[in-house]
Amino acid sequence: MGDWKIGDDARRRTTDQLRELDRANDGQVFWDTEAPADFTYLFHPDHVLVGAEDAEAFEAAVARLDKGVLDEPPRRDDVRLLGGDLVRYVLPPRRGGESVPDVLDLLEAGGLRRGLATPDHWVHVAPGGGGGSACPAVEPMETGLTEPWPPVAPQEEGREVKVVVVDTGWNPPSGSDGRTPWLEGVEGDDELNGPDLRPYAGHGTFIAGVVRCLAPMTDVFVEGFAIGGVGGGGILESEMVLQLEEAMTHDPQVINLSAGCRTRMDLPSIAFARFHRRHLRGKDCVLVAAAGNDSWAAPFWPAAFGWAVGVGSLDRDGRVSDFSNYGVSADVFALGRNLVNAFPDGTFVCHETPDKGDVRVFSTGMARWSGTSFATPVVAGLIAREISETGCSAEDARAAVLARAVYDSDPTIGPHMELRQPYA
Repeated sequence: MGDWKIGDDARRRTTDQLRELDRANDGQVFWDTEAPADFTYLFHPDHVLVGAEDAEAFEAAVARLDKGVLDEPPRRDDVRLLGGDLVRYVLPPRRGGESVPDVLDLLEAGGLRRGLATPDHWVHVAPGGGGGSACPAVEPMETGLTEPWPPVAPQEEGREVKVVVVDTGWNPPSGSDGRTPWLEGVEGDDELNGPDLRPYAGHGTFIAGVVRCLAPMTDVFVEGFAIGGVGGGGILESEMVLQLEEAMTHDPQVINLSAGCRTRMDLPSIAFARFHRRHLRGKDCVLVAAAGNDSWAAPFWPAAFGWAVGVGSLDRDGRVSDFSNYGVSADVFALGRNLVNAFPDGTFVCHETPDKGDVRVFSTGMARWSGTSFATPVVAGLIAREISETGCSAEDARAAVLARAVYDSDPTIGPHMELRQPYA
C-alpha cells in the first residue's frame, strides 16, 4: 500500500522528507524498510566503509562469499578519506538484487566481524527515522518578533573563541543586516540564497545566530555542505568527515554539528569514530551534536559517542520536547522549541505534511524554528562563553557547563540533565 494512503501526518511527513532527499541525490538514498515512513537508517546503495587496517580482512571475507552474489570484487574508491584511515568500497551490481546490508549480513555470517564494515550512511540536518523526522522538527515559521530568543547575553570581557558551525551554509546579508547586529563579523560558505528559499535555507545562519547570542565574543565560521541546495540538506557520512576536516583548518575550540544519523544495527559510525581518532583525540576542541528528532532512545551518531556532547530539546516550560531523542544520544537538554533568530528574507513553500504547499514570506530577517538542531548551539554557545570568560580548556569548559545542568524527570524518558533558562 502506498504511503500516501496512510492517514498519519507523521508518516506522510517522513515520506515527504525522504523523497525530497532522494530526488536531491539522484536516487542514491536507500532505506532499510519497505515503507519510507518506517526507516531506521539511510544508506548509499553501493558504498561500504572499512577502516584501513581492516581492509584486508574485508577483502578476504568477500573472496569467501558465494560468487553468485558478487561477480567481481568491490572497487576501492579513489577518494582519499581521513588521510587514508577510512576506505570506501564500491560494490558491483548484485545479480540477486542484494542491498548493501544484505551483503554485509552474508559476510558476517561467513565470519567477518560485525561492525568491521558498514554501509555509508546518509547524514541529514538533525535526521531521524522509524516514523520520526529526517530534518528539523518543523519547517521555519515567520515571526513578528524583532529580538532573538534566547536573547543576546551581554559580555564585556573575555578572549575570542573560535567556533565552527558545520551546516548548510551561511547567508552573508545577515552579517551586515541592522536587524541582526549580533551576527556582525560571522563568516562562512555562502549558501547562495535567492528570493525563493530552498528547504533548509538559513539553517546554518540561524544556528550561528544562537551561538552568538549565548557567546558574543566568538569568532564564528559556518562550514557549508549541501551548498546551493545540492543534497537536500543531506550528505554521506564519508563526505561529512571531509567537511569536519575542513572545519579543523579553522582551529576551533568548539564545533557545532546539528546533524547526525542512525546506523545499521545501531553500530557506531566508522566515519565519525575515525574522524575523532585522527582529529579530535588529544586536541583542545569539543564537538557538540544534535540528539535527533525521533522521540526515542536509540543511538544517534555522532551525538551518542562519549567524546561528543549530545543535546536534546526542551520546551519553554522545561519539559522534554515531544520530538526530542533521549537516552545515550542526549547528555543534556536545552531549549529547542520556538527559538527565534536570524533567517534570510524570501519566500518559502513548505514541502512537508501537514503544511505542504503553504507559502511563508520572510521579510523581517528573523524566523522561529524548533528542533534539537537549535538546542545544540545553545550548549555550544555556553561552552564557548565558558572558555572566553575563564580562559580554560575546551574540555574543562564542557565539564563546567554540564556540571551546571540539573537533574529532572519526565514520565516518558525518566531522569535526565537539563540546562534551564536563563542560560547566561
